[in-house]
Amino acid sequence: MSICTEPCFSEKVANMRYHVIWATYGSWLPGDPRGFRTKHHRLHVDGDYRNPPPKGAYDGLYRHARKSLKKDPVVIPDELRVAVGKACLERFALEDVAVAAISVGGQHIHVAFEWASDNVKPVIGRVKRVSSHRIRQWLPGRVWAANCKVIRVRDEQHWWKLVDYIKGHEREGSWVWVSRR
Repeated sequence: MSICTEPCFSEKVANMRYHVIWATYGSWLPGDPRGFRTKHHRLHVDGDYRNPPPKGAYDGLYRHARKSLKKDPVVIPDELRVAVGKACLERFALEDVAVAAISVGGQHIHVAFEWASDNVKPVIGRVKRVSSHRIRQWLPGRVWAANCKVIRVRDEQHWWKLVDYIKGHEREGSWVWVSRR
């Protein structure tokens, strides 16, 4: 874990806090036995990642999704997670985004940050692009899945639970960076 030396939040940032999650290519597919959601919930799916669907219920859909991938699912090796995380932090700094915590795991990234706008997805797209280019020589081609999940933080309690949640990913082998408060 790294601790930065600058303050966590800039003074010019309005009080808009976010939790953003994005995954690697092929890591979470329709029919996944861990649970899944279809776009716009077009298909009703029993269960989710906390309570997976009945075993075998969506095997056909999962096989079809796996066969439709253009390459194998991407897993970021341990030795590249630092490079990915630092590339993300550098790009966030260029975008004037105040990151409080970030974790880079094998198949997904969690970020807690404050920013002055609610148009988060274009920034995340640029962060994803820069981080994938940083590791292109080791992981060629597409690294990230399309889109990301953006959750607006409700209140101070939610914020600190989120930061602790991201810190907890270190126990799972993720590279974790937390800003000094």
